[in-house]
Amino acid sequence: MKVLASLALLALVNYAYAADTTVVKSCHDALLPEVKVTIDNTVCAEGPCVVGTGSDVSVMVSFDTPVKLEHIKAKFVASGSSGDIEIPLDQDDACVGIVNTKCPVAANDHVDYEYTTVLDEEYPEGDATVTITLLDEDNDDAEVICFSLDISIKNS
Repeated sequence: MKVLASLALLALVNYAYAADTTVVKSCHDALLPEVKVTIDNTVCAEGPCVVGTGSDVSVMVSFDTPVKLEHIKAKFVASGSSGDIEIPLDQDDACVGIVNTKCPVAANDHVDYEYTTVLDEEYPEGDATVTITLLDEDNDDAEVICFSLDISIKNS
């Protein structure tokens, strides 16, 4: 009976975890973080995440850093029928997006990074895959984390 109760508890914990996170795909061998994408305060559990122009979009990424991080930058690239487009960010230093600690971050420390924006009206309707990477500027822009998710842009 204890085994059954333990399995039920484990299933509930996994359900709660899945309900509050977004399923993403890993890039090559990069660390796969826990990700939560919210659009207008609603969690997108699995892609394609539907985003309307003018929507508030937030990406929260949680991970244990494999190396010391002092200078990091975020890179967002959208890939669709028009090719690859780097999405300009209003954040030159990704350390400002770390919400639970400050840079420098020691190796093996936990990091919660958040980027929030409003989707510009300039983006056309369509489907794309967005690849999000955090890069270690002190290590030749080595990838710290990298993941992708599918989105569908709808003009509102």
